[in-house]
Amino acid sequence: MDKISALHKLALAVLQNRKAGLLSGLHLSPDLVRASYVRQYLTCGKKNCRCRRGFKHGPFFYLVQCLGTGRVRKFLLKTPAQRKQARAGIAAHLKLQRRLAELSEINTEILRRGAV
Repeated sequence: MDKISALHKLALAVLQNRKAGLLSGLHLSPDLVRASYVRQYLTCGKKNCRCRRGFKHGPFFYLVQCLGTGRVRKFLLKTPAQRKQARAGIAAHLKLQRRLAELSEINTEILRRGAV
């Protein structure tokens, strides 16, 4: 965020070049996922299971998505391939979010200067 906070010091031509570079570099990954990757250790309901003594079952890996107020989707990622694809999709989404945030800051600075 250091480069975003110093945008007011940059020349308009530099801002427009950075904007053009961001726009040309925006590529949507087909595996893009807006979610969280969660690792959990769980206890079962058996009275004499070792998980009751601190040795929990797991790890289990889940993909968790917030769908709105009070609505959450959570499902188990069973295979290493699923886990790898989920992590890659989440990373792609975070990268896109960062680029969009930078683009928004540049557009805001250009608007502030009145140079549309």
